[in-house]
Amino acid sequence: MRTIPRGVPVTLSVLTALAALTACSVESAETVDLFSFTNGAGSACTALVVVAAWSTDDVDPGDEVESSIDCELPPAGRQPVVEERLSFPDPEPEREWGLREVITMTDAHGRACTAVATVLESGEVEETGLDCDYPPEGRSPGAVSRRAHPDPPDEGFDRGSVQFASFDDAHGRVCTTSASYADAEEPLFGDDPFGEGVEIDLTCEYVQTGAVAAEEPAGSSG
Repeated sequence: MRTIPRGVPVTLSVLTALAALTACSVESAETVDLFSFTNGAGSACTALVVVAAWSTDDVDPGDEVESSIDCELPPAGRQPVVEERLSFPDPEPEREWGLREVITMTDAHGRACTAVATVLESGEVEETGLDCDYPPEGRSPGAVSRRAHPDPPDEGFDRGSVQFASFDDAHGRVCTTSASYADAEEPLFGDDPFGEGVEIDLTCEYVQTGAVAAEEPAGSSG
């Protein structure tokens, strides 16, 4: 597995336009950056930005093809960075990526961030979600980490219903993901029962020290 190189600069106007989009990549065919900035309302924003490195029918090299974003007003006494771009971290560059991954990191504002990614058999990421929070007073963000996403169980899995999974991230937050497998294609390789792609999002929040994540919820009533 190769480390992820830096991408080309992203303009603030483009990031604003891409706020509702999601995805990144884990192969050198595309680059992924963590871009932090302060928006017009004074909020600390960080976006996960994907930059294409080669041409397809619809994409030219250097095109910014996907992004996910998280913004919040900083607490009293915290000043967000005006603009800073960092390489998307991979704490285990020699380990293969699974079809769904959870990555934790710290952004340039000092916020604890967690991303979820759906990795296709091609090595590109189809979808991501990003959630960042300033740590509560007296707490610091956790380490950069990468782990497999908690998939729903094989038994009783309903591809036609949105599925939910809860877990603790490396920052000590409780996170919940929602995933729709309805459009997922069957995998080209391996035995993954949930298909090649999936629509995915997440939300995370700090809990009191010592609190335990809730039991993993079931799917919605589809």
